[in-house]
Amino acid sequence: MSGDSPLFDQADALMRRRRVFVAGAAAVDADGAAPPDDLPLLTEVVDVEPVPPAAEVEALAHDLLARLLDERRTALALEMETWLDEQLPQLVIRAMDGITDHLVTLLTVRAREDLLPRLDAIMGPVGKAADDGEEHPD
Repeated sequence: MSGDSPLFDQADALMRRRRVFVAGAAAVDADGAAPPDDLPLLTEVVDVEPVPPAAEVEALAHDLLARLLDERRTALALEMETWLDEQLPQLVIRAMDGITDHLVTLLTVRAREDLLPRLDAIMGPVGKAADDGEEHPD
C-alpha cells in the first residue's frame, strides 16, 4: 500500500515500530531493536465529561444568543442616543428659523390687510372717527 496516501504510509510506519506480540512484552521494530519512546502510552485514566443532551445544548445556545442580543440592543440604544444628542439641536434650530421666517411673513401680510386699514381709520380726521363710533338712531 505504499504510495497510496501519506496517511497510510504513516500508519504503516507506526505499526512496524510498535509491534507487541505478548501483553507486557517490550516493543521491537523490524530489526529487533527497541524503538525510541517517542509515542506516549495511554495508561492514564481520564475523566470525560458526558455529552450534554440536545435540550441542554439548545438552552445554552438560547442563553448565549439572548445575552448577545441584549448587548447589541444596549449598544444600538447608546449609539442612537449619541446621534440624537448631536443632530437634534441643529435640526430644531434650523426648523425654528424656518418657522420664525414663515410667522413673520404671515404677520406682515395680515397686518397690511387687516391692521393697517383699522389704524388708518383711527388716524383719520378727529371728527370722523368720533362720528363713526356713535350710534345713530334709525
